[in-house]
Amino acid sequence: MGKLLENKVFISTRPAGQSAELEILLTEESATLIAMPTIEVKPLPLDESAWLQLKNLGSFNWIVFTSPNGLKYFFEALFELQNNYGLPEHLKIAVVGKKTAAHLECYGTSAAFINLGNTAEDFVADFFHRVNLGERVLFPIGNLARSVIEDKISKKAVCTRILFYETILPETVDSEALQRIVNDQYDMIVLTSPSCCNNLLHLISGKADPVKLRLVCIGQTTSAEVIRNGIEPLITAGTANSQGIYTAIINYFQKKQF
Repeated sequence: MGKLLENKVFISTRPAGQSAELEILLTEESATLIAMPTIEVKPLPLDESAWLQLKNLGSFNWIVFTSPNGLKYFFEALFELQNNYGLPEHLKIAVVGKKTAAHLECYGTSAAFINLGNTAEDFVADFFHRVNLGERVLFPIGNLARSVIEDKISKKAVCTRILFYETILPETVDSEALQRIVNDQYDMIVLTSPSCCNNLLHLISGKADPVKLRLVCIGQTTSAEVIRNGIEPLITAGTANSQGIYTAIINYFQKKQF
């Protein structure tokens, strides 16, 4: 008896190098995962004001990392500034999701607050009560980051955002994978962010009917963007990570057997 996903083809739109975990999970079920990144993450040069904020980290009470990218480029800039990853002792770190928290180990530190959910809405509901009136909170983010957390926290604290990276459409995209989508030679496309969705739609514009795309969304934020574009997602993962995507896919095909 063959495996549940045997001969099925999935296309991942995640940034280059970020599909390995999902590929392992799907391969174990005899499926094929093709990487076709529709976004690229690049560091942004910091202006004089941003460097000044980094030099005065001691004036902040909290630093909030909403993604591994923000964490990575923050610490790279910090190392460039002071030749080490050291943070002021009183500065507390808050992170969205266990995956982002795990990356802190590389820099010899840990989080004071880890939200076990994976969305800004989950995070801010709890974090709001941990911030004291008048405290200063730093947000190292990307150019497409939403302001959900800042909007709420700014009601009782002073929030500062610094852009450390940008999310853009890659200069080149796998033409064979794109042609598979155009020719409907795939089973599902994996989306892990609203920008993955929007760039995918840009790439297929005039070549394929977006309404007919079979899309798997990592979570509600991505799913909401898909719906905003007039498309009904095939699957939305219950847990916003690779394991959650894999589990949602397995559940979908198990139900189709009956």
